[in-house]
Amino acid sequence: MYSKIIIRYGEIGVKSRDTRRKFESILRNNIKLALKRYNIKGNVKILHRRVLLELDCDNLDRAISILKKVPGVVSFSPSVECSLDMEEIEKTAMEVFLRKVKEVGERTVTFRVKTQRVKKNFSLTSVEINRYIGESILKNFQKNKPEDITLKVDLKNPQITLGIEIIDRVYIFTEVFRGVGGLPVNSQGNVLVLLSDGIDSPVAGFLMMKRGCGTVFLHLKISDEGLEKVKRIYEVLRDYDPTSKLIIFDYKEVLQSIRKSLEEIGKEKYTCIICKRIMLKIAQEYARRFNCEGITTGDSIGQVASQTLRNIYVISEGISYPIFRPLIGLDKVEIMDIAKKIGTYNISTSRDIKCFAVSKHPVTRGKIEEVRELEKYVLNRIGTIKPYLHL
Repeated sequence: MYSKIIIRYGEIGVKSRDTRRKFESILRNNIKLALKRYNIKGNVKILHRRVLLELDCDNLDRAISILKKVPGVVSFSPSVECSLDMEEIEKTAMEVFLRKVKEVGERTVTFRVKTQRVKKNFSLTSVEINRYIGESILKNFQKNKPEDITLKVDLKNPQITLGIEIIDRVYIFTEVFRGVGGLPVNSQGNVLVLLSDGIDSPVAGFLMMKRGCGTVFLHLKISDEGLEKVKRIYEVLRDYDPTSKLIIFDYKEVLQSIRKSLEEIGKEKYTCIICKRIMLKIAQEYARRFNCEGITTGDSIGQVASQTLRNIYVISEGISYPIFRPLIGLDKVEIMDIAKKIGTYNISTSRDIKCFAVSKHPVTRGKIEEVRELEKYVLNRIGTIKPYLHL
């Protein structure tokens, strides 16, 4: 029955006309790419402050799952389309309503009608349409009801909300699915995301996607097991940004050299700070290579020793790119909740892979002058970073 999905956006609607049209076009393209990834054919149209997806009814359930993961989509509804003629609206509304009543399967069914005139030039107001269609349903239900069912109006907490949206055509529905919200991916430029196999960095990447950023993921590999987890996480994140890239940098040898160099002078407690400073230098080189406008990490203040406020300052020093930390004010439970919602949590926690280089007693308040000298010493021992990059 449902071969059309009416798609709603949020923030896009408050932009200037030219910006809104640009963002609508990006959103339409992102929906096409998301469907194409799963070999679903559909026609995507831009309507007045809405987007319409036309597809084969057999692909409805799969399309619903895909649209839930497209940034920029606030909500959407599988709908039946009809003309602006009130008689046809009345007839179509009754058909859609009866179908839903059968699904509810209760002896007493409560309902309401909720109309939105997306285009305001329709002859009746939303309240008048609600009243007209509601009265029509009550009047005609006795003739068409599938069983001995009692029908009641409930405007506050109904079992069925019959939605009607009036644009150039009329779209009638009974379900509203929530989307990711935010802005369309690639409407704000690209960021490079440092992606590990843990819980935090995939969530950080997702939150940047939600704010309209295209993503290049960089994984600094220190184990084969960690890399396999990252590849699985990346496949989940691609549902939110099908245009994203995954870059693998073999970091194990660099990290071994960092740890060994610091151990030799009794400064192994600085391993995490020096490691992360060098990680950001590598990330900066890749950000330049892929025309990114910032670097994103999964840091949250105070979560581990390297993420104290002081150490975040020390680690970030000397990087010319802006470093975005979307998790900075979230606690671990909040981050875990988002990871579960987006589908990365179970992968991230499937196997705990410890970093071999972590010190037993890491520094929590690094001194910038000392850190600079230690980094210079380490880089002299292992050579410059660029030979490792293969750019």
